[in-house]
Amino acid sequence: MKNLYKATIIIFSGLLSIASSAQINADTSIPIDSLVQEIFNTGTFVEVTNVMFNGVAVDDTMTNVQIGYFANGFSDGLPVDSGFAMTTGNMESLFTNDPGGNIIQDPLQDDPDIVAISGFNANDCAVLEFDVLNLAEALAFNYTFASVEYENFTCSSFNDAFGLFISGPGIDGPYVNDAINIALIPDSDVPVGVNTINGGVPTGGGQAANCEAANPNWVNDSQYFIENYGNSISSVTFTGFTVNLEAFVEVQQDETYHIKFAICDASDGALDSGIILEANSFEGKFLSIFDNARPQPLKLYPNPATEQVYIEIPETYIGQSLSLRILDMQGRVVSMRNVNASGPVELETGQLEKGLYLVETASDGKVFGISKLLKD
Repeated sequence: MKNLYKATIIIFSGLLSIASSAQINADTSIPIDSLVQEIFNTGTFVEVTNVMFNGVAVDDTMTNVQIGYFANGFSDGLPVDSGFAMTTGNMESLFTNDPGGNIIQDPLQDDPDIVAISGFNANDCAVLEFDVLNLAEALAFNYTFASVEYENFTCSSFNDAFGLFISGPGIDGPYVNDAINIALIPDSDVPVGVNTINGGVPTGGGQAANCEAANPNWVNDSQYFIENYGNSISSVTFTGFTVNLEAFVEVQQDETYHIKFAICDASDGALDSGIILEANSFEGKFLSIFDNARPQPLKLYPNPATEQVYIEIPETYIGQSLSLRILDMQGRVVSMRNVNASGPVELETGQLEKGLYLVETASDGKVFGISKLLKD
């Protein structure tokens, strides 16, 4: 069922892309459990259960106006091409640049974790939770934070914020259930939000001291910000985004953890914000097999592949004895080749079933490169 649903989504997004002349498409009709299990979750060393949503009431189809699928983001300048978004307003309206359609009824208020992060009362909250059995040594996924507050309320009290919380064995943090927040600015312990990542200057009368208090490095951290003032990315309402960031946390293998994604408007319910979660990015990772601790993305072509895929080998590893593997989404090796590479290396893919795979390259048993491969 999982592969069938993913194939349906790929076809669906492709048809929408053609029909809409390469504009971003949004859809809140997909059940929330499917967004997590079929769109976000790779199934690589993780097993997700008990998906729950709290915000505007979920309807009989298990859908909600605050959360939905999107596709074709790269075509219009978004830092993520596809996945799902969770917003403090109407998700479809925010992804079609229709701010007048963002009114939501009977919203959830004052999530305690977001109040703790933001420092202000919280409105229009959207909270997604699930459990994950982790079969590896770390959990990771990719996300982007976006907000309409950026153009006029940077460094103000309207510090819309969000958190990506995890709790479970070995974790002892300050949030509910002793959770920690892993939505942090790279190489810091500073939470991501309007006043911590922005253009590096106040807007709309905001005071620089507010951003300085939230993040002493806020000016330099503007490198992680994409401005959309005046809606140059015309198909979305958000006036600013972070780049696509990675959430990463080391965990205990074969243990179950609780994940909570939460976002709220701060101080008032106007000018919405959103979390954008990249498709097929939620996975478990093994740290002990990584070269230099973390593998780098590989260049694969063609991707999607039919009969074969070529892997570009980084110059550092040319001339070395290498192991190349293709793994399915359950972590099983389905193809392997040992080579002494002098250039791009070919792997046969004609024998593989259609679907998503991982390609790994290793030297002396340490993985130095990994990327996702779609088999047509």
